[in-house]
Amino acid sequence: MSDLSNDHNSIKILLGLKILIVDDEDILAWSIETELKSKGAEVIRAGSCRDALDRFRSFNPDLVISDLRLPDGNGLDLLTTWKKDRPEVPVILITAHSAVNSAISALRLGAFDYLQKPFDFKNLIAAVQRAGEVSSLRQKVSSFQGRERDLGEFKIIGEHPCMKDLVNQLQRIATSKVDTVLITGPSGTGKELAARALHTWSSRANQPFVEINCASIPENLLESELFGYEKGAFTDARERKLGLLEIAKSGTIFLDEIGEMPLKIQAKLLRVLEYKRFKRLGGTKDIELPARIVAATNRNLLSEIGSEQFRADLYYRLNVINIKVPSLKERISDIPHLTEHLVEQVARELEIKKPLVSSDTFRFLEAHSWPGNIRELKNAIKRALVLFEPELLSPKHLQLEDEQNQKNNGITPPSHPNIIDNSLPAKKGFELEATNMILPDSGVSLEEIERSLLLQALDRSRNNQTKASKLLGITRHTLRYRLDKYGLLN
Repeated sequence: MSDLSNDHNSIKILLGLKILIVDDEDILAWSIETELKSKGAEVIRAGSCRDALDRFRSFNPDLVISDLRLPDGNGLDLLTTWKKDRPEVPVILITAHSAVNSAISALRLGAFDYLQKPFDFKNLIAAVQRAGEVSSLRQKVSSFQGRERDLGEFKIIGEHPCMKDLVNQLQRIATSKVDTVLITGPSGTGKELAARALHTWSSRANQPFVEINCASIPENLLESELFGYEKGAFTDARERKLGLLEIAKSGTIFLDEIGEMPLKIQAKLLRVLEYKRFKRLGGTKDIELPARIVAATNRNLLSEIGSEQFRADLYYRLNVINIKVPSLKERISDIPHLTEHLVEQVARELEIKKPLVSSDTFRFLEAHSWPGNIRELKNAIKRALVLFEPELLSPKHLQLEDEQNQKNNGITPPSHPNIIDNSLPAKKGFELEATNMILPDSGVSLEEIERSLLLQALDRSRNNQTKASKLLGITRHTLRYRLDKYGLLN
């Protein structure tokens, strides 16, 4: 019973641990690799100092096992370099009997442990297990220190009561034991930010935050990306690959655009949520899933259930806790705070001086309908700062959609050639019919027209992409391509 318990603990510690083996003896290196992989570790090998340095930087290991003597150099030189670059990574040295004195020197330089050839694999696993525990502890300490700083900087901007309620909900849920959360809200409202808040404010913050966009990954790849696969599971599976669910460890898995997930994979995800375990493609061993699942969508999943595009059982399994992120038009009073924040953020990204914002600009922005929500606001600010680099941001610098809303609210939009008017038929002799377009003498911008029509189609279909694509007479795939082109894809 004790041996079984020890074996279980070693597998638990080594699961997903990234280990770099540096040894020019292929048989020995292969034997170590095979043993560690059988315990769930992710392993790569290097046979020289040069190769080891390259793989250390690209693979970013949690632990290194290295021979002291290599064809093109000394393991002590590698140790010195690694300790300078990443002192938190434990290094276990393998030495010949004659190199014991060098191994002792290595310990003084910061090596975690050393094993003398020939060694018992039980001793190797024990050393790796201890090093894995140390690596995990060091990562937690480092992450905690970083999180103390990040929590102070992490902000969800908004003083409106609905935003205060949202932040309160996120904080309560983040510290709870709830393992599935559904975030809903229109496109561009900041659902990803809400998901990251749940992660950052939780005890899982020291673990990975893994984002999976269910709409951007082709169906034939999504399954293998989620679950991973074993070597030989299919034609191109030349080696084992860890899936994103496994990489997340005890962190947070963010399934963005869950409404776009194919029905076949919905069924598999439901099983994962029910049993908290899964198998890699082609695998036979169950892998535990301790991560929290956070899903997000801008679609009405109940309507999708009615049209048989989404599984009812998966919906009710995900909908344990439902967080609704409000649209920007529900919190118009927050626009001045958001604008100031976004102006500062964009100026920093563009490496330009932050402009002041005129009071007229706030009134102008508050009168807008904001169909694209915060994403549209940020895009408008970025365009203004890129095109004009103003010292004082004013309405004339801003390019917005749906000007008719501002006119109805008693604000005259600025006369500026970059302002887009969604009411296309009213534009100087421009008429749009089902099969006939009359081009005005002054000309038009095709990109502005296309973007405007995309927004109108989404508005009329209430963000249902299938219906919007039918309104425009294009395929849903083409619609998504064009939405992505203009930064309108959630």
